[in-house]
Amino acid sequence: MLPNSLRNRKFGNSQSSFSNVKMVVSDTANKIKRLPLKIKCFMVFMMFASVYVYGSLILSLTTNHLNTDTFLETDKCPACFGHSICVALKNDRIHFTGWSKIRLLDIVNIKNVHTAQHLDNQEQIIIKKLGHNKEFENIDEKICKDANRPKGCDVARVLHITNTGDEIRRQGLLPKHLEKINHMFSCPTYSLIDRVLKYYKEKLTPTSNMLYTRDKLQIYATSLINAEPLMLQTFPAEEGWPFPKYHGACGRYIAVSHEGEPLHNFFSETFQKRADIAYQIMKIAEKLNNEGNQFVLYWTDLSLENLVVDSSGKVTVIDLEDIIVVDREAIARTKPRKDWDELHQSSFDDCNGRNCLTFSPDDLCTHANSDHNYFAACRNILSEYANEPSLGLMGGLLHDMPNYAKDDWDLQHLLHECVHGSTPGSRIKIKTQLTEALFNLRNVKDKNDAAKGKRLHE
Repeated sequence: MLPNSLRNRKFGNSQSSFSNVKMVVSDTANKIKRLPLKIKCFMVFMMFASVYVYGSLILSLTTNHLNTDTFLETDKCPACFGHSICVALKNDRIHFTGWSKIRLLDIVNIKNVHTAQHLDNQEQIIIKKLGHNKEFENIDEKICKDANRPKGCDVARVLHITNTGDEIRRQGLLPKHLEKINHMFSCPTYSLIDRVLKYYKEKLTPTSNMLYTRDKLQIYATSLINAEPLMLQTFPAEEGWPFPKYHGACGRYIAVSHEGEPLHNFFSETFQKRADIAYQIMKIAEKLNNEGNQFVLYWTDLSLENLVVDSSGKVTVIDLEDIIVVDREAIARTKPRKDWDELHQSSFDDCNGRNCLTFSPDDLCTHANSDHNYFAACRNILSEYANEPSLGLMGGLLHDMPNYAKDDWDLQHLLHECVHGSTPGSRIKIKTQLTEALFNLRNVKDKNDAAKGKRLHE
């Protein structure tokens, strides 16, 4: 049974409360009416903006944009990277992860690099567009212009009637069609084109050895946009190249393995850990030189952001856009200059204390061998000249070198010689000593370990 206080309660208090609410609402409405028009408009704008932001956020978190043609831009093909991973995307087997789920952040993600997960094996992967949106607009405009079509034309339909596209349709894909449109093809040869075609995974019919005109046009378009997909396929991780694994392409995006965190995140690690990373970088330079084999790959842009390190400490090169590929056999056959078989030596430039690489594509393309990769690794990553002011990182990866590294392994002198190359061939001579020193220093914790290791080495 209800208490008397509740049983006998009248509605007066409720009516009074309701009247108070009406007064507050009326008061607020009058205040809003008295506000200047500009403030009223601003309030309305903010209200709609809030609804839009929250609505977009909810939509982003509940929608998988990776299975939409609009996001992937598959309508641009064959002016795209390919289609080999489209089935997995369309079947909803790959989802964005972390901040990549939120489309509003695409405004600040100008590099169009996203993290994702493949649901079939739970593997973390990277989805990359390999360019700013403006860069793609410029490429499309170039294709339309070459096809004598107005800006904004359907590039998928006109690619084959561009001047180059028509030649490819009639003659096949030749070195002249790719020459100097990117770093990879600074000096293309028939052998390099053959290798690209042999390893190409984005064919219209993957099970066939035949390449159709559409495939060749797609290779040409990929070269116009960014050569990285071709580099990843032509020099695959499965064959020991220090690059991410290529999972495939869909429209204007590619999927590659997630190989770790940027090298600059390891700048404050122990010297022992940094020596291990430096050792691997020197071995990567050696791998790119590919001694005794037909093709040599040269770094032309190397920074702390171009390399990553995984949880096991393995180093991988993740930016392949600016690598020059040189055909040694073609150089030996054509002998493009008198000193073609003499070692080419890269020149040091201080660049006012900033990271830079001085190089000549013509010099690299007309010499069978060069010390450029060792120079690049020492100049832009390992030595005191490897400064990244934008990241607040100075003094190179091997900064704050302990005395035992300088005294017992002569590391400072070796790095200096690797950077400056004071005598002909000196970089090649000391790179073995430098690599060996780093190999030993990665197992050294203090001066006693260093002395012990030095005695064992001797």
